[in-house]
Amino acid sequence: MVPESVIIIGGSVAGLLQGLQLKRQGSHVTVLEQDPSKDRHSHESGISIGPSVVALLDRYDATGRPAAIPTEYMSAAWRHRLRVANTHWAHNMSNWGCLYLILRANFDGLASAAVPMPPSPRAGDGPVDYRAGKKVTGVRYNRAKGLVYVDFVDVQTGDVGEAGAALVLAADGVHSTVRQLLQVPTRKEYAGYIGWRGTVPEKLLSAQTVDYFLNRLNFTLLRGTYFISYLIPTEGGHTEPGKRLLNWVWYFPVQENSAEMAEIFTDIHGKMHGNTVPQGLVNPAVWQAQLARYVPQMTAPLAEVVSLTPRVFVTKVGEAQCTTPSFFDGRLVLVGDAFTGFRSHLGKASEQAAQHALQMDRVWRGEISQEERDREANYYARRLVLLNRVIGFMGLGWWWAVLKTLVEYVGVVGANQIGLMSNPRVNSPRVM
Repeated sequence: MVPESVIIIGGSVAGLLQGLQLKRQGSHVTVLEQDPSKDRHSHESGISIGPSVVALLDRYDATGRPAAIPTEYMSAAWRHRLRVANTHWAHNMSNWGCLYLILRANFDGLASAAVPMPPSPRAGDGPVDYRAGKKVTGVRYNRAKGLVYVDFVDVQTGDVGEAGAALVLAADGVHSTVRQLLQVPTRKEYAGYIGWRGTVPEKLLSAQTVDYFLNRLNFTLLRGTYFISYLIPTEGGHTEPGKRLLNWVWYFPVQENSAEMAEIFTDIHGKMHGNTVPQGLVNPAVWQAQLARYVPQMTAPLAEVVSLTPRVFVTKVGEAQCTTPSFFDGRLVLVGDAFTGFRSHLGKASEQAAQHALQMDRVWRGEISQEERDREANYYARRLVLLNRVIGFMGLGWWWAVLKTLVEYVGVVGANQIGLMSNPRVNSPRVM
């Protein structure tokens, strides 16, 4: 049965997918989001929208706004060779900010450039409250009442508050506060490489370059490093030719705690960042040195795109994985990146979040138990962790790592088929 009251910790894509589904089913949904800003900054990041995201949007979206640009092909370039592989591969490529704004318009009626006139609530929708600037400081469970209580503080005023609900969904990302509060054993790992990222307005590119990247996900393999590039909508939702963005990610090996790492992650003000140097803060001398070294190795279309990118940013690639999805008798559940954060090669973060939403819906309908759902979530996460590693290792040419990871993947699939995968349960001691 769908819970009457739900608190969602984290108001990004994972939380909004869950929140929109619950709203449409009549639940009273409160979102607690730490970021106090009205508009979340996305860096215009490209994402992939998989079938589970599409299914949720088809079912619950009332804006009618296209969330993605479809592609038909996947291609690969090798150094200066423009096409060494090309195959049919239908997929949908989007902009994180665009998807976020479409979900916000549906969830709480936020007006934006993407959806200037948000849709009215549907008959049967439950009441919702999106509370920005609320940092969660504690979670506890009252078993007698069947309620989970969440403590929080307003990041701007310092005011403290409390809220309780029959279900709490922790969708607070790869650095999940809830996971830390519950002291959930979590494996965190730096991948051994970083991701330079950027977008270029299509109008800045030559017609030949746009045509080269059109209608495809394109891999460009250099020696020991590689790019993924594709067209995406703008954050404002423009999908028309001439108004789109060309998104690229450059996976580049950098040794952890090295002088090179320190130089890349020290911004223009001399501040060293732990995971991401945002747009506008990357040291231009560092970026220009990177370009000077590698642009001569690139295909002409890619060299044009990277050289014309107005603002780049850079982030460390890694993964975070735990194996315990639910707590407090199934009344607190980790979803999205709060449960498992993948390396970004397959673009499956939003798809995992959507899978979690659909799985929880099956629990509420009585089709599966919470324990069965948790096993599904664990199996999906373990497979995708390994598949993302394989893609990354292949692109970088780390073939021994590819072989070892494929062997591990076969072991995980085999263990699941013969029923050896288990789901450990952990209950926090903070039960009243």
